[in-house]
Amino acid sequence: MKKTGFLFLILFLISFVLPGCKQKDSEAPGSTIPVTINVGHVGHDHHTTLFVALDNAEQFSKESGINVKTIEEFKFYELFDKGQKIADMKIVKVGGGSKMPTALAQNVIEVGFGGVAPVLACVDSGAPVKLISPLHYKGDMFVVKPDFKAKTWEEFVAMAKAAEKPIRIGYKDPVAVAKIVFEEALKHEGITFGGDLSQQDLKVHMINVQGGGKLNVALSGDLVDGYVGNNPFPAIAVEKGIGRIICDLEELPPGTFRNHPCCCIAANSQIMKEKSEAIIDLLVLFLQATETINKDTDIAVASVVKWIGTSEQVEKMSIPTSGYSMEPSKLWNETMNQWIKAMDGMEIFKDKLQGLTPEQVAEAAYDLSLLEQARKKLEQRRTENK
Repeated sequence: MKKTGFLFLILFLISFVLPGCKQKDSEAPGSTIPVTINVGHVGHDHHTTLFVALDNAEQFSKESGINVKTIEEFKFYELFDKGQKIADMKIVKVGGGSKMPTALAQNVIEVGFGGVAPVLACVDSGAPVKLISPLHYKGDMFVVKPDFKAKTWEEFVAMAKAAEKPIRIGYKDPVAVAKIVFEEALKHEGITFGGDLSQQDLKVHMINVQGGGKLNVALSGDLVDGYVGNNPFPAIAVEKGIGRIICDLEELPPGTFRNHPCCCIAANSQIMKEKSEAIIDLLVLFLQATETINKDTDIAVASVVKWIGTSEQVEKMSIPTSGYSMEPSKLWNETMNQWIKAMDGMEIFKDKLQGLTPEQVAEAAYDLSLLEQARKKLEQRRTENK
């Protein structure tokens, strides 16, 4: 009887201990089931951070522990944290302007690199998209044909006001950053502009060329007299001898868009909850990559040339016109507020963000919580590795 009682006692204890052991096993390191995550970019050098991050992750992992394994260059990668696989990553090249945030809203991609204006416009439409990190500022140019008479902005203004027929200026997308900056300057100068040739006293005819890659095609094909667009397209125009840069758009009056945020990192808001760990680890790599771009232009140039096929000459001209920063600084918030005011004033906001204050728009459109976690994680790993 004593032996039988003892056996029952052992079995009774085991019945409690084993489930506890199983729970611990499921929480042990290496047990996380990897997710899949699609990352989109437009394919120009404003998104250099992504290219440098993937090309140099092994070096970065020495201090952060975050690494990637290349499965197929430019397309498929695996994301690791201290040797534990976190995600299978697909890199997708999507169109610029409104196409990137639309792809986010439709879950074609889950994290995307693209313009701040299209992202804000997408949020305005009610799409499940959030701006999750600053990325890039400046880098937008006003380009004309080599034989265009005006050499400066002041000469262009005088020429446009005296024009007997509209000057044709191309842009890549209705909510492209460069277009909005340019039109704000035209408005300030009292120059009539628009896309409808029947408009009375039209001085500047704005023409949608349907994509950044078509800006130089339109210029060389005499479809436009000039265009407003982001680098590296203007630098390519100069290299090929088909275009001349009149000015950097940030220099235009009334000065609203000096040091203007151009690109950001955005994400599908639902995916931010479901795949937060993977997004945080990616942001750690992006933070490291941004630091590297600002320290070593040669590394940035090498990655961009490899990823988008431009020449070193183009990138050495293009990259210095941009600023790369993931810091949501006071300046970034102030310049984003200028974007919000300009877009509302130009009636680009038609729904969720219409009439809101910049602070209210920020609350609706931004979620910088994962960026903050990534920053803390990177700082902690650096401290551990000292």
